[in-house]
Amino acid sequence: MFEQIRETDKPNRGLLWKVIPVAVVVFGIIIGLFIYFGFNKETHSAPLTGVLRKGDPNFEWYKKYISIDHQSQKIQLGTNYAGDRIVMFSGVINNGGEKTLDVVEVKLVLFNYEKPVWETVRTPIRPDPRITSIPPLGRRSFALYVETLPEAWNAGQAEMWIEGFRFAQ
Repeated sequence: MFEQIRETDKPNRGLLWKVIPVAVVVFGIIIGLFIYFGFNKETHSAPLTGVLRKGDPNFEWYKKYISIDHQSQKIQLGTNYAGDRIVMFSGVINNGGEKTLDVVEVKLVLFNYEKPVWETVRTPIRPDPRITSIPPLGRRSFALYVETLPEAWNAGQAEMWIEGFRFAQ
């Protein structure tokens, strides 16, 4: 009726309880390394040189080939998770010329009744492993956020335009 179980027939649970903690630690180290090297990239952005701006003859010559698509251009007022106001600028940069662009600067301006209250220049397209250059006759979308808004701005009007660019080497 009852069978006697011998010591050798029992599953070896002691080995299982020794392997599980080691596997959890190894898995945790792998995940930690992935997070550290994947998301903890320090960006030492060196100053950009060779950017063409207003007044440069090459800027004036090529400016007619580069633009922000008016159909895709969006400037929206919103709030962040802390409840503060932010302005979101987005659009598509068209490169209608024959040169590849690796840097594009965009000027953002906030107005009150046609009077500029605040302005800055941002670089949505720059040399970066995650951001590719804009090839000839190509397009690239971008999005910029302004989180620190001046108190004097009445959320009246905002505009953006191409301020500078650089040809890829």
